[in-house]
Amino acid sequence: MQSPPEPGSAREARALALRIAPGVFLAGVGGGMAFPILPLVGLKAGLPLPFIGLILAANRIGRVAVSPLVGRAIDRFGPKRLLVLGLALNVVVFGCYWAGVVTGRPGGLFLIGRLLHGPGSACVFIGGQMLALHAGGERYRGLSSGIVRSAQSAGMPAGLVLGGLLAGWLGPAAAFAVAALAPAAAVLVAETGIPDLRAVSRQLPSLRATLGLLADPGIAALGWVSFASAFSAQGVVLTTLVLLVRDRHIALGSLSAQTSSGLFMGIVVVCMVLASPAAGRLSDRPGWRALLATGGLAAMIPGLLLIGLAHAPWSLGFGLALVGLGMGALAAPRLALIGDLAGPAWRGTALGTLQLCGDIGGSLGPVVGATLLGAGGLAPFAGSAALVALALPAGLFLRGAELRARAAAG
Repeated sequence: MQSPPEPGSAREARALALRIAPGVFLAGVGGGMAFPILPLVGLKAGLPLPFIGLILAANRIGRVAVSPLVGRAIDRFGPKRLLVLGLALNVVVFGCYWAGVVTGRPGGLFLIGRLLHGPGSACVFIGGQMLALHAGGERYRGLSSGIVRSAQSAGMPAGLVLGGLLAGWLGPAAAFAVAALAPAAAVLVAETGIPDLRAVSRQLPSLRATLGLLADPGIAALGWVSFASAFSAQGVVLTTLVLLVRDRHIALGSLSAQTSSGLFMGIVVVCMVLASPAAGRLSDRPGWRALLATGGLAAMIPGLLLIGLAHAPWSLGFGLALVGLGMGALAAPRLALIGDLAGPAWRGTALGTLQLCGDIGGSLGPVVGATLLGAGGLAPFAGSAALVALALPAGLFLRGAELRARAAAG
């Protein structure tokens, strides 16, 4: 075991974060690959649509159930072990997908795979974020967090593209067999290339102390920000975009609504991936983390309203760009704030709480968004903008909490 280092330069922190990022990215790829392949295979096998929907949602359900437990396990055993375990579970997940296609009985095997992907991705995401906090030390925590969060944001959309291409070229079974090689290779890379960075103390906080941490106003404020942003961007926008493009005829040229919405969604992803490392670097300046996070929330509000009002490609694209930039500006500072507000031995539990809040928001967003869309095109986006606006006071509260934490550390 190695205690968390204090990098001598930004280059050292960046180099270590780049060793952590591939595993986090590949876990997202595994989740994304399911969406273009599993529904079509399920329909051909005669699975009912509600059951297919349950299969696709099962990974998030599993992640909601285990994220706090994964956080506590990371505090006890260290993030590297949980990261490697999560990657190994992803290999099993792809094996379940492959077996479901080959046997012609995909229902149960697909469901098992998606349920396993929940704890697997929780281990990778929370473990990777914890490693990023330790890799950056006190001075470069935002920089390392931005790199790892950017990799996490890019994983799922890359999986959507890769899944469609591999299934078209090789067929579903071969696509899953080939894809299983990626997390298998990542296990070897993580085991040999990532140091076991964790808190020096091996003592797991008591349950009472843990509950006290979760009741901390700063951690609660971060959880509320995570819920509101995930509900709006990952939930409502992701679910309703294709319907909005279809109903308002905002398709790009002769492309279908599905293809056009995929390209529009790419705007969100590109802006997130570009903004997150930059925001992470800026957040290492004293007092900037909460300001950047609040600014990210503020940018999302007009973006969501523009999406709801859009009737042309340019206005929809501009709104999506604002949402993506806001999410990117929020992601790394929010993660770095965990390092400021929670002690090294408790950060896993705090990260598990943040993952839980985000997953709950991301799970409720599609349900509410699809329901409100029937009441009018603006309704889900105006409601989401209002929810994000309600999170702005939490961002301002975090500004004071950040300054107090820095003063105490100093």
